[in-house]
Amino acid sequence: MNKTIRNLALLALLLVFVASCKSQKAVVDATPDEPEVEQPAPKPDPKPEPEPEPKKDVRSAPEPSLDMRLNNYFEAIANASSTDVANRNIREALGLFNSGNAPVLIIFYQANGTEDYDEPTDITKYLNYIKDTGNNVHKVKEVVRDPSGKIKELVLVRK
Repeated sequence: MNKTIRNLALLALLLVFVASCKSQKAVVDATPDEPEVEQPAPKPDPKPEPEPEPKKDVRSAPEPSLDMRLNNYFEAIANASSTDVANRNIREALGLFNSGNAPVLIIFYQANGTEDYDEPTDITKYLNYIKDTGNNVHKVKEVVRDPSGKIKELVLVRK
């Protein structure tokens, strides 16, 4: 009987201890966090900077990434496994241009600062030509963009 009372007392102490730990945690969780301090709104600049003028058509050497993308499209169209794959690549490539009628100029001769161009064509005809012949013998030399950043004119040169 003495052992039973001692065991009950230990059990009661254990229950009180466990209960106090949980209640302590509940008290800690119930305490509110520090109140948030509102930050004052930033003051507007007294002199707003003027917006830069939109760029007009700019003839420039293509960006490396754009140059690479166009050349990759040309290569993918020339080496497409099927007509459907080539047509899908053509549609994707045309998304870079402001229209399917964007002129493509192909330089076939350069000497003493003089460039001779092949008969002008448009980008749709040129991409279909690559698809039909399976030859990609040109690379991008110059790109002319419109104000929205789309390609307005493309100049190619033989690889």
